Amino acid sequence: MTKSLQLQFETSSGKRLMVTVDDPKESLTNTEIDVGMEAIIASNVFHVEGIPLSIVKSARVVERNVTQII
Repeated sequence: MTKSLQLQFETSSGKRLMVTVDDPKESLTNTEIDVGMEAIIASNVFHVEGIPLSIVKSARVVERNVTQII
């Protein structure tokens, strides 16, 4: 089973951006994730159509189970 952490952000104009982190650390807390997401916004590195991220929308861990058939 593989896990990924999906971080969703939004710009001031309502455009959304999803950042996915593969194999996140198991012991991450809500506070650590929130602080990290706020740091991503503050870094001003990511833009959607030229507009920087401004809002933390959500964070979730997604688990996927893949079974190879052939």
